[in-house]
Amino acid sequence: MVDLPRLAQLMPMHLLVDRAGTILSRGRTLSKVLAGASRLEEAFVPANGIGLGSGPVAGDLFSLLGGGKRIFLQMRHHPDVALRGHGIRLSQDIALLDLGFGIGLSAAVQTFGLNDSDFPPSDLAMEFLFLHEANRAALQELSRVNSRLEEARENAQILSITDPLTGLLNRRGFEIVFTRAFDQRHRKPFALVHLDLDRFKDINDTFGHAAGDRVLTEIASILATEVRLDDRACRVGGDEFLMLIFAARPEADAMAIGKRILDRAGSVGIAAGFGAVSASMGVAVCDGTGVSRPHQLFEMADAALYRAKLSGRGRVVQWSDTMR
Repeated sequence: MVDLPRLAQLMPMHLLVDRAGTILSRGRTLSKVLAGASRLEEAFVPANGIGLGSGPVAGDLFSLLGGGKRIFLQMRHHPDVALRGHGIRLSQDIALLDLGFGIGLSAAVQTFGLNDSDFPPSDLAMEFLFLHEANRAALQELSRVNSRLEEARENAQILSITDPLTGLLNRRGFEIVFTRAFDQRHRKPFALVHLDLDRFKDINDTFGHAAGDRVLTEIASILATEVRLDDRACRVGGDEFLMLIFAARPEADAMAIGKRILDRAGSVGIAAGFGAVSASMGVAVCDGTGVSRPHQLFEMADAALYRAKLSGRGRVVQWSDTMR
């Protein structure tokens, strides 16, 4: 005669069933899992294709015993949890099953609130679960570290192409966007605008570099608000700025933007008696014709800027063939 209380302690995942499907005994862990179910059909459904057929659970179960086949029992009310194991016949009508959760262990532990005491000391299920959870936690932390590293890399990349004083692109950043723009000049024409503040050295010499920096940041703010979303503005050093203006007719847009910048620059005050801030600008158009090398475009913009300076400063001049 089987001592059922001791069996429940020794084998917490056992089921003792008869051929009619009545559950005669269950391990202490399966008592948690099966709750008040008294028959196999109340707790399980046939697991087609993985051990049980489509008929009554108990009938299929007894046909598998003694043949070395594994038993699979799919829980009726918890589709993500299945039991697997093997069993023996104690008599013609009584079978003893020893079951486990297999790969569904994690789901079962969470669903039924199981812990280490619910498994026998010889069962390594919880150890594997702890390893699984530790591995999952490690992967999550690794993912967070990678995310932080990626964010730091992106921030470092942004800082490497950003002028720290004005927040505009620096020379390195400008070279990146200019190279891309020049390569696409045949289908996306643009204008290169070279801006230089007038008498900026006098501002630094008279009022100090702090005042000069304030002028630079205010001019940069004007540039940032006047250029469009697709345009680019950068500070290449000192009081020199470059802009890329993209448009179907870039010369007209660049001249219009340049004049608005000059008007707003005049409102940047320095001190009584000094006068308004002014700037000179040279514009060179790149539309896929006439310019085959990047340095040619810069030389054209520089020539137009020089002409603006010679013409009295505070103006925008577009490059033309007469400046050769």
